[in-house]
Amino acid sequence: MTLSICIFAYNEQHLLPYSIGALDAAAAGAPYHAHILINGCTDDTLLVAKSLASADPRITLHELPISDKANAWNEYVFRIAPDAHAHIFLDGDIIPSVNSIAALDQSLQDNPCAYGAAALPVTGRSQRKWAERLYVNQYLSGNLYALSADALSTFCQHNLRLPFGAKGEDGLITYIFLTNFLGGEDDSHHDRIVVSDGATFEFESLRLNWRDVKIYHRRLQRYSERHFQKSILYSLLKKHGLKAMPDNIGELYTLERIAQLRPRPHPLDFIYDWSTLRTFRSKALESPSEPPR
Repeated sequence: MTLSICIFAYNEQHLLPYSIGALDAAAAGAPYHAHILINGCTDDTLLVAKSLASADPRITLHELPISDKANAWNEYVFRIAPDAHAHIFLDGDIIPSVNSIAALDQSLQDNPCAYGAAALPVTGRSQRKWAERLYVNQYLSGNLYALSADALSTFCQHNLRLPFGAKGEDGLITYIFLTNFLGGEDDSHHDRIVVSDGATFEFESLRLNWRDVKIYHRRLQRYSERHFQKSILYSLLKKHGLKAMPDNIGELYTLERIAQLRPRPHPLDFIYDWSTLRTFRSKALESPSEPPR
């Protein structure tokens, strides 16, 4: 059966051709079909993707009007995903290493209890610590991972969607798997995720230029939002189970909850956390809502 590859592309006109160009070597001869989800882009990513698709019938484009990765993930799982024995998820700004996709697929075949297979980074200043966290905690990295057909089927059976606006979908999917689709405190189901030694990925390191400074700024904003989302959402899911999963992450930001959050002490974290909390308060005042009971 053909592998299905889901590629999330948000403003990746420069790097997307490299990511697509690496698929054949990464799949190592395995048949595949790639679905590029053009995710609310404001640059020429769509034009680049159209050019790539016109040259390869194995590529299908899906243009989404909203720039939200969790929403794009839901679209793929519930609307786009074809029958396949494995589904590969990767970001359009990374390069899957040679044999990496085939290795992810093989890891799922070798571990029939596993819902997901994680790839490892081979670039970046923090790659060792990053890889160690994946190994020790059985985490998925959102840059490149694989899900089994059973995993997608179980998401659909439970009608379980990721909240709109959620940052760090990989951490949330990891939590769902480790709790065996139940939520709660018991996250000991480590057999549900396998780390694939043969699957690695590369990404372009940031440089000291205006484009990359803006990318780094947006990354720190996203990390700050993710930090507070995890604090609120995971405590809710641990207490009430997956039935407490909100449709929109904004539902969690009540004034009562925000008042209990504090910026992290590191100076750079503090600046972004302070700005994030101020934004949360403004949104909560505009549309107050009651927290789930």
